[in-house]
Amino acid sequence: MKKSLFILSALLLFNLTPCPVSATLSVTLKLDRQEATLVDSIRLTVSVSGSRETNMRPVIDGLKSFRVTPGGTSSRFEIINGQMKAGIDYSYLLQPKETGKFEIGPARLTFEGKTSVSNTETLTIVEPIKSSGADRGPIFLNATIGATDVYVEEQAAYTLRLYFRVRIGDVSLNLPDTEGLTFKKLGKEVQYQGIHNGQSYHILEVRYAIIPSREGEFVIRPAQMNLTVFQAGRRSPWSPFDDPFFSSSGVARTLASEPVELKVLQLPREGRPADFSGMVGTFELDSTLAPAEIKTGESATLTVHLRGRGNVNRMPDLKIPELGQIKVYSDQPVLKVTEDEKGMTGSKTMKWALVPEAEGQYEIPRLSISFFDTKKRRYRTIKTRTLSLSVLKGEEKTVQTASSNPAGQTPIAPVKLAVEELGHDILPVHDSIKDLGAGSIVMTGGVFFWTILIAPFFAYFSTFLGLKLGKRSNDSMAALRARKASRNLTRCCRQKDLSSADLASAITVYFNDRFGLFLGALTPKEAFDILRSRGINKKKAQEFQQVVQEIEDAVYTGRGNEQCSTARGIPRLIKLIEKEIR
Repeated sequence: MKKSLFILSALLLFNLTPCPVSATLSVTLKLDRQEATLVDSIRLTVSVSGSRETNMRPVIDGLKSFRVTPGGTSSRFEIINGQMKAGIDYSYLLQPKETGKFEIGPARLTFEGKTSVSNTETLTIVEPIKSSGADRGPIFLNATIGATDVYVEEQAAYTLRLYFRVRIGDVSLNLPDTEGLTFKKLGKEVQYQGIHNGQSYHILEVRYAIIPSREGEFVIRPAQMNLTVFQAGRRSPWSPFDDPFFSSSGVARTLASEPVELKVLQLPREGRPADFSGMVGTFELDSTLAPAEIKTGESATLTVHLRGRGNVNRMPDLKIPELGQIKVYSDQPVLKVTEDEKGMTGSKTMKWALVPEAEGQYEIPRLSISFFDTKKRRYRTIKTRTLSLSVLKGEEKTVQTASSNPAGQTPIAPVKLAVEELGHDILPVHDSIKDLGAGSIVMTGGVFFWTILIAPFFAYFSTFLGLKLGKRSNDSMAALRARKASRNLTRCCRQKDLSSADLASAITVYFNDRFGLFLGALTPKEAFDILRSRGINKKKAQEFQQVVQEIEDAVYTGRGNEQCSTARGIPRLIKLIEKEIR
């Protein structure tokens, strides 16, 4: 009950309180994956934090080589440490026109004269995998490796993709145990739709970094994935995974991927620096000195940043040589390691406090570190830049002492100030138990006391009554939303020069408003399943599925902005569907 009251209060406060654009408006751009084929659709999401304004539209760079279809918007809010934060997500579907590597973004959003700029993402588009001619069925597991030849401790990308056209659940993965190879998971699983051998599949992708600790030729045995395949039944319409509350039955299955080969080379001995610490990857080094000018007795801070991609746990702690008349106090180094879809990245921050003992001009020597560059396939040594510290003479500090009294004069004694009474105790001090009488607490409280006592019960009863009345009105509100959703879609279908892209967005809005969903884009299969779960007969559901399929085909074949003739038959179909919805 307490949880319900809290949620009710939060929603009421959120809806009644205006959410103006925050001074810290931020925009973030994200792709559902970094590599796709020409026949795939890529989902692009632009997240705006600090506002729920739906009339703002971001402008996105780098989309000339893609057909773009709006996938809808969704608002969100969260309460962190008592502060309410609002935002909105814009979803788009990208259909590539050509292969290559493209930089998507940044997304720009202008509001009240201020422009916020997002990050950029790199997307690689490749040719579709050539068909092997063999149909692998409605569900299978595939394993690929990014590079077949790597050096010791160089990261190799290992990707597992589950292709499925059926409803699944209870997914678990068992990785092959190979001596000399360590698997490190990269980020979270991603889901998207793709094409394999001309068939459309849902795809669940999991990426790992394989880090070899020794040289040799390895055969990575098949990975195994345990899951449940559900038979015909109802499912949650916004996910390809089955909803166990509506499923009729399920069968446990174990899938295995194909084995992959990996050749690990030993790091070359030729050209290996004497200070080589075992770092493998790509790294950079920089340093700063602040302030560059101080006085004797003061200190300056030398900061060195070592960052890169590779076996970042091998980053060593650098040491500063003796600096003569400068005392050096080192701080504890800070190492941060992160993972993304390409592998492991990290940074190490090292700081020293420099305290010179004498004035003068001092040169801070350059620090260096060596590593094996996996891109250039050779050893490299990187160094910090030369820094100089200017030390000026500090101000002399003098201690003031009392001067002796002139002859014949008596030293002045300190004058004793009179004691000033600042106030009394808040309550009188009683020195006898007789003074403590048994007064009436109720009488001293009066009206205020009874108000404090009764107010919580009154507030509880009012909230409980409001919840009951609100629950009764939910049915009427749902019916009102249903009628409004069907009217809006019918009105949209009767517009002149209505494009397929606009009609697809209107149908998605209808499903979201009519059934209380949060779909970014509606697929033909999802439309069929949603209608069937609401009691629509199979024939009408298939007819509406065919309408959505025709609209989707027009969008993905480059005819999304052309006039759509499919809209004429939708009002009749919507009227029939509304009669059967239970």
